[in-house]
Amino acid sequence: MSLEGANLIPVVIASTLKPLEDVRAFQKLALSLGETNKYSLNIIGFSSEKPDRYPKIRFFSSMSHFHSKWDRWMAQFRFAKILIQVRPKLLICCTYEYLPLSAFFKLFFTFKLVYDVQENYRKNLDLNPSLPFWKKKLANYLIQKAEQVQGIDLFLLAESSYISEMPEKKPFLVLENKYQGEIRKVSQLRLDPFKKLKFCITGTLTPAYGTLEGLIWFQKLLEVYPHFELEVIGHCPIKEYKIQLVQQARNCSQVHLEISDFPILYRKIEKVLNCSDVSLLPYAIHPVIQDKLPTKLFECAALGIPILMTPNPNWENFYNSFKGGFSVDFQQTQLAVATFQQALSQNYFSTPVPRSVLWKTERLHFQEAIQNLLS
Repeated sequence: MSLEGANLIPVVIASTLKPLEDVRAFQKLALSLGETNKYSLNIIGFSSEKPDRYPKIRFFSSMSHFHSKWDRWMAQFRFAKILIQVRPKLLICCTYEYLPLSAFFKLFFTFKLVYDVQENYRKNLDLNPSLPFWKKKLANYLIQKAEQVQGIDLFLLAESSYISEMPEKKPFLVLENKYQGEIRKVSQLRLDPFKKLKFCITGTLTPAYGTLEGLIWFQKLLEVYPHFELEVIGHCPIKEYKIQLVQQARNCSQVHLEISDFPILYRKIEKVLNCSDVSLLPYAIHPVIQDKLPTKLFECAALGIPILMTPNPNWENFYNSFKGGFSVDFQQTQLAVATFQQALSQNYFSTPVPRSVLWKTERLHFQEAIQNLLS
């Protein structure tokens, strides 16, 4: 694929396990840079199928077998080969795994290095209680060492809470996971229980995100509202948990599961959201999660989808201004119908959704930060 324009600045945006067309790395970061017509973009990511073609963008596969330790190890060599081939002026790492090699190659290629901090990876280790103590200690050590490499010119923080959680990451720019699109205009609405309401649970499916609790809670609603439907779509990294979800949904025709062993393309998730009347956010109350603003909050706000969520002051403050959601204790399954009937009495989206939920409010800050970095 030829890239026209010899003056375009070569940029590499790299992750290991995130899809090539990842909603953040590709749709937000890459396309935001691409619209300036200043950069030739090279995207590295997980690929199990051939991506779409885009002008001035080249795609490279980090690995194609998601659970292969060998393929993940070889991803480091592929990454090094691509850096030698492209010789970027800007490298955006979307994973800590590539940071050591990035710092090494920076000594020779003198590119600007940006680390997109999508998660507090060390803190996230607490979300997996089944992880043996020694593995947790080892992973914590390796992540810490990777993130402490010299030569990172800018940290992009996906959550404002990371400022206090990781104060060592400076200089930084907060780029929240806001919705990449436009606000869908909706009138004030109420949920109509006599209609065939479609519920959804989307994204990563794990115990920390309460997928099983949300499924059981919904099934309690079916005892009174048997015409409701639930679609569960997402990546489930824990094999035993996937089995639990499948067993729980067995013999329940109103529940549809699309559970993948590796990350699902965002366009599939967005399609489910666009067809849904209600989105469930049954996250557990956990120190790792409670201060975050999940991407789903921005998505559902922009799409005009009422969200039933675990009680959380941060999330409630987010939705209060336009009445976009209602708090539900998904652990109290015996109160599921009564709680849902309270949700039915609410008016949703009674005031316009602010433009601050959109990625375009972050985009200019990102473009300017990269321009200043390279000037």
